[in-house]
Amino acid sequence: MMAFRSDHRRFALWAAAVLVVILPPWWLWGADLAAALLRPLVGLLLKATGVHGVIATADGWNVLTGLSLANGKGEFVLGVKQDTLRRFLLGFPLLLAFMAAPPRTDRPWSAVAAGALALTAVFLFSVITYVWGELAPLLNPSLSPAGQAPVVALAAEPLHPAIAQIVLLGRYSGMSVLPLLTAVLVWAATNPSGMRALGGAPVEDPH
Repeated sequence: MMAFRSDHRRFALWAAAVLVVILPPWWLWGADLAAALLRPLVGLLLKATGVHGVIATADGWNVLTGLSLANGKGEFVLGVKQDTLRRFLLGFPLLLAFMAAPPRTDRPWSAVAAGALALTAVFLFSVITYVWGELAPLLNPSLSPAGQAPVVALAAEPLHPAIAQIVLLGRYSGMSVLPLLTAVLVWAATNPSGMRALGGAPVEDPH
């Protein structure tokens, strides 16, 4: 039992220490670089959903929605803040912190590749559902909080109620759950010995 607790303590201390070191530079620089590299792919996927494109700004992205304003003054442009994009990418430093903590996987490069692919897919999903989750109440005023009118009126057909609920759920999960959950699941899948140390069977103490 003491060995079991020692493994837990060592894992937690390592992961916390690594996260403290890498999280600030990732938040300030790394996440912005990753978002910039992925922006063309995001633009292509959003175009497949009817959005016209994505433009980088000093504080994030402007999404050219292709939806006309009801007042006839042009196209509605949705701003996505840089901090929002960074939140979608928080799974990367968490996964690296977990991977650095002992016991480590004996196939680190395979784990890094699997994690990068999974977290990239989560980022793409999160951005797309965020954009349409922001548009859903504008297209479906009934989804706005009681007594609160949409910030703008759009001259467009409402989303199907089922689609509106899906993108709203995706928006919520991408903002608060999915990036971090994916990091944990990828780490667990690529490092079964680490998973046992964190929450599995006790390790026998040789002494």
